[in-house]
Amino acid sequence: WIFNADTIKEVLHVLMTNGLTVDYGQKLGKTIIFAKNHTHAEKILEIFNRQYPHLPGFAMVIDNYMTYAQSAIDEFSDPKKLPQIAISVDMLDTGIDVPEVVNLVFFKKVMSKAKFWQMIGRGTRLCPGLLDGEDKEKFYIFFISGLHCLPLELFHRCITPEATGF
Repeated sequence: WIFNADTIKEVLHVLMTNGLTVDYGQKLGKTIIFAKNHTHAEKILEIFNRQYPHLPGFAMVIDNYMTYAQSAIDEFSDPKKLPQIAISVDMLDTGIDVPEVVNLVFFKKVMSKAKFWQMIGRGTRLCPGLLDGEDKEKFYIFFISGLHCLPLELFHRCITPEATGF
């Protein structure tokens, strides 16, 4: 079902409608979509580009199929540059520090508890002045479950394994 075009459209719609924004609501904040594999990531990008043709370069696949993956990561890490949405296949799950990330979309199952918490950590970086001049105090997680996209606001609140299904 995660490869279904209607499911992808719905997830993107929920993200673009409900995701945290920057620039006084003018632009979706930096977002990581965790995709299942390269084919899935490319499908998400294809549908995004069809649904949002007025946002060229806004989303990009970042995975090990790229020749210059580090350059793409550097561009995503720059708050003044596009893309705003990185569709990642294992490249941004762990070990990356982009404080501007405010939306995480789990569009795949994560079987490792350690990896899951590392992925959550991508949103926990502090970022002064990010949200309309205010410090970053929250980030959103979108869990894709069946046909539902469930947003979860997190930051200064403790989240437990029970709350996330682990």
